[in-house]
Amino acid sequence: MTWLYLSLGVAVCYACLNIFSRVVSVNSKNPRALSIAFNLVSSVMAVVLLLLTGSYKNLSLPTQTDAWIYFMIAAFFYGIFERYRFLATKMLDASIYSIIGNIAVIIAFTISIFLYKEVLTLSKLFGSSLILGSLLMVIEKKKSKISFKGLKVGLVASIAAGIAMGLDKKGATFFNPEVYNLLLWVAPLIILYVPGIKLKEIKDQFKQFSWKIILLSFFNFIGFYLSLKAFILADATKVIPVIQLSTIITVIVGIFLLNERSNLFKKVLAGIIAVVGVFLLR
Repeated sequence: MTWLYLSLGVAVCYACLNIFSRVVSVNSKNPRALSIAFNLVSSVMAVVLLLLTGSYKNLSLPTQTDAWIYFMIAAFFYGIFERYRFLATKMLDASIYSIIGNIAVIIAFTISIFLYKEVLTLSKLFGSSLILGSLLMVIEKKKSKISFKGLKVGLVASIAAGIAMGLDKKGATFFNPEVYNLLLWVAPLIILYVPGIKLKEIKDQFKQFSWKIILLSFFNFIGFYLSLKAFILADATKVIPVIQLSTIITVIVGIFLLNERSNLFKKVLAGIIAVVGVFLLR
């Protein structure tokens, strides 16, 4: 049951990340610069982990072409995700964004069907329908105060994250987890940097948020590392549903800590429906 404890740890880390990302990003004038600062700190943490675990002593990289193809695709989409994540959390409530983020699970499971030969069942189709239904509940029209642009940004970030997540199990089997972790923090920086950004803009984010960026990076870094460990021990169809418990945790905590009480009943119900949908994808 070690995979379960690891997955629950990931869920808690990602819920903390969702909440704290909202707190930080709403005050950021340059979400992309914030994301670069965030990834730089996470890369340093990955190097520290590599040294502490002693993984550098047996450092080896895969020679299979497939390994590097999967890695490059995952790195590209993680780069897209990182590019838009803080813009999305700036424009959307943490509770809303966490529910939209479940689209990533549908994408990851779709990839699993083709890449890992997992069986498509009626319960999985129903689970996907529930997740999409929960999304429609929180974005419903007329009286909704949700930014349409924020919704589009959130969907792009979630789809990119889903594609990358779908490839993580491959990466975890081809690479040493500590090495894969480090590479996937460093490589997306290329996508984040293009088409260029002033160094001063990144420094300004460090000056404005300092320790908050470190705490954000810690939650994401530990969560991602634990998820890689969990993927090694169990199938993605077991791990991902448990990780997505972060959705309902975020919705509940957001209500009390961030005062996200508009459409309260609808948000809680949508969060529960999304989590049920994720579990049906098993």
